[in-house]
Amino acid sequence: MLPKTGIEMYQQRLFALHKSQIYTHSDYEIDQPNYQDWLDILKQESDLIKDKIAKKSDSSRLNILLGDSLSMWFPNSLLPSGTFWLNQGISGDTTSGILKRLDIFAKNNPNNIYILAGINDLKRQVPVAEILENHQKILDYLQYNYPDTRILVQSIFPTQLPTETLTFSIPNSLIKQLNQNLAQQVNDRGSIYLDFHQRFTNTQGNLRSELTTDGLHLSPEGYKVWQFALKQTESRLSKNRDHNYQKWLQKSSELPLDGQSYSWVSYQVKPGDTLEKITLKALGREDFDYCDLIAIRNNLTSDFLLIDDRIEIPQLIQK
Repeated sequence: MLPKTGIEMYQQRLFALHKSQIYTHSDYEIDQPNYQDWLDILKQESDLIKDKIAKKSDSSRLNILLGDSLSMWFPNSLLPSGTFWLNQGISGDTTSGILKRLDIFAKNNPNNIYILAGINDLKRQVPVAEILENHQKILDYLQYNYPDTRILVQSIFPTQLPTETLTFSIPNSLIKQLNQNLAQQVNDRGSIYLDFHQRFTNTQGNLRSELTTDGLHLSPEGYKVWQFALKQTESRLSKNRDHNYQKWLQKSSELPLDGQSYSWVSYQVKPGDTLEKITLKALGREDFDYCDLIAIRNNLTSDFLLIDDRIEIPQLIQK
């Protein structure tokens, strides 16, 4: 495979050196990696991150992204901070494929495992019942082998197919049906189901155009939506802000926080405002844990705010 960019050239020369060869005299033809190549890389990364965590003096946290190309292409720069992340996504993988490779990260002790799988099954017209059965087996394996780990199953994202790039179709009605069954299955097993589906939909229930590159895969903006969802999940789990707390916060007249009390007041979004800036102005902190209080109150699923929109923000009650 001939390099087309400077980065590809650099990577191929590094790879040749890794094989103890000089690029100009290398007899190793670099081709597209196959499934086994990806398994080998994931195994090496898993072993390496275990060693890195073992060398840390503090109790470092580890999260795993487990899935297909949607997970594989998650930008490193957008992964929520404060924890190690191990990306175990392989392009084109299915629930049956994932089920067969769960032992790759067996040496690790993750805090959370985020699963997103099933869209390639639907592409291959695998019956919903079979997809659910595979998900059940994945859950059973992970719950048995990682009893202290949170298993979080994410809803399958919507599509906008067919397109000029991808000519096949995956009906969103079928995705919705699978998600409904998956939610029931996950909740019955005592794991956590994350319903991110609607964060990506337009009014017709399709994947929003600005969030996708081809009707199936996510654009940079799409990954920002997913990032925000993961940040909210991580924050709410760490702060024990469960569904009951969220319902209370959305209706409460006051917010007790850090030994002080705040009331909720209406605020009109101004040009240049972001959720972080508004939180800093209201609470004197811009940590996401504080930002999410305003997000919960206003049912925000994105940090994108429209100018002139009205939201409620905390205001310190003077004593």
